[in-house]
Amino acid sequence: MKWFWLIRSIAINNTIMLSSIRNKTKGWLAYLIVGLITIPFALFGINEYFTGASNVIVASIDGDEISKEAFLSEFNPQKRRLQQRLSERYDTEFDSILKQSVINDMINKRLLGQFSNDLDYATTNSELQALIQSNNLFQTDGRFSIEGYQKLLRLNGYSTAEYEAIKLKELTQSQIKYNLLDSAFVTSSALKKLQALNEQQREFNYIQIDADSYLDKVKVDAKSVEGFYNNQKESFFDPQKIKIDFIELSLEKIAKNIEVNDDDLFNFYEDEKERFSTEGERKAQHILVETKEQAQTVIELINKGGDFSKLAKEYSIDTGSKDDAGDLGFFTKGVMVPEFEEKVFSMQEGSLSGAVKSEFGYHIIKLNQIKLGSIKSFDSVRSELTKLYTQTLSQKSLYNLTDQLANLAYEVSLDEVSDQMNLAINTTQFFAKNTTDYEQKFVDVAFSDVVLNKGENSEVIELSKDKFVVVRLKEKLAKRQKSFDEVKGEINKHLTTLLAKTFVDKIAKDIATSLINNDDSANKLMDKNKLKWSDSVWAKRDSKTASVAIINKLFALPKPSEGQSVYSAQGLGKRSAVVIQLSTVKAPDYKPNKGLERSLLSFESNEMFAGILKTLRSNAEIKVFADRL
Repeated sequence: MKWFWLIRSIAINNTIMLSSIRNKTKGWLAYLIVGLITIPFALFGINEYFTGASNVIVASIDGDEISKEAFLSEFNPQKRRLQQRLSERYDTEFDSILKQSVINDMINKRLLGQFSNDLDYATTNSELQALIQSNNLFQTDGRFSIEGYQKLLRLNGYSTAEYEAIKLKELTQSQIKYNLLDSAFVTSSALKKLQALNEQQREFNYIQIDADSYLDKVKVDAKSVEGFYNNQKESFFDPQKIKIDFIELSLEKIAKNIEVNDDDLFNFYEDEKERFSTEGERKAQHILVETKEQAQTVIELINKGGDFSKLAKEYSIDTGSKDDAGDLGFFTKGVMVPEFEEKVFSMQEGSLSGAVKSEFGYHIIKLNQIKLGSIKSFDSVRSELTKLYTQTLSQKSLYNLTDQLANLAYEVSLDEVSDQMNLAINTTQFFAKNTTDYEQKFVDVAFSDVVLNKGENSEVIELSKDKFVVVRLKEKLAKRQKSFDEVKGEINKHLTTLLAKTFVDKIAKDIATSLINNDDSANKLMDKNKLKWSDSVWAKRDSKTASVAIINKLFALPKPSEGQSVYSAQGLGKRSAVVIQLSTVKAPDYKPNKGLERSLLSFESNEMFAGILKTLRSNAEIKVFADRL
């Protein structure tokens, strides 16, 4: 990486450095801090403006205000990501939860920023360099790639100055937690005991008894079934159900009706040539020095036969490129600062520049290779062009038709909308509000007051960016009490399972009691119920030799006395029971576990950090205007 420019850019009024991409997109940064300080890297694309929000204050911390504009810049990208992840399961309830989470994170960041400033914490350029360079997202074949770094930031709407300013601030705040980690400690004796418990092994076997295997052993009295129904009538309702008519407008259907001719396609190709073009590139080396006199000295050495690569390593102050002989790799226009770019794109391949002045110093440039730009021919991209052309026309048509659909749906019946727009009316089956057969947005609108109670057409609902619907109530069925005859089979099955579970719990308890008392009834019970012990095995806390539930029960038992076993009967959820025999407990020879020690120290520092954050919040005057979020 050309680290000299990357670091200098922060200190020189957010200037775009030589190796940095000039930010060609506008928008606000979106950055979510997960877990307060210790965070994974995330980039969110920004493609929207927030107008009229900069003067609206949503929170303040000791007079330090958070604008709605700043809040939305963090909230909206997270909302989009959550919607993508949850799809139709996302509903408006998530908004309030997410809003509270985001504003709390922003308040915490402000408090930590104030606290780190009070403590005079600072982050060095080398620390920032190390953080960015170590990020796997910016690496190619295990090495940091300046091209990959620039490209990824550019694609996600970041300038390097903006991104590095955020990382610089984050690193400064993170020192609070790192200092706590440095001060945390655990004694060797405590560590040894905890490690012994953590790595303990237990020899055991067990008998698992499943209630489903004993359903035929129990019988539910008819009066019990009826009594259960009478006592739990409120549980046996058929919910309100509705049947919906709807008109759908989708990009896929529109695209099927679009015809493409060669003339239109060629005109589209001419308009979109840049999409099928590759930019010209230059591959260059440079030597960066502070003064013009130094530059002239280097140029004279080169003219006398000096090796450019060796001179770059000796004289260049660009610490990021000097070890690579000043090599900047291939780059296009728009990447370098103007003075450098203007010069290098006017040079001939193999030529050497004079001293080129920029805000970073004086550059001596050697142009090693030129890659000319190219344009793919019309015939070679016909297939891609057809798809793109169809998609573009479909998208335009979709938005035009969506406006028309919205206007008509407001003014006329769904039947008239169907006739005027030549769109079919579709009808659902009956469904309840808790259905998973349809998108959540669709269900929410179907059960809205406008549709359900007023019988009007809904507004146009965007189910996805390429699909819109208008819905209308066709028929509804009221919530009703289910009759006893409808549910008696369901009740009988439920009660039978409960009795069977009680039955196996008793078997397990009787077997364990017999084993504890050392009598022979345990074997009789096992023979009668066709039960047998599992094979005896050694288990660790994370073993897969039995279910997680059984392993957890096993490690909750007390340590057995020498030469004796511990027996225990335990319930396993709602459908099983288990008898466990714990024979022996052992711990491996002690070997210091640095991973465990780090985990304990991290846990301790996390608790201390949470305490500090709680204190900061309690001592600060925090105001959150929830109605403005």
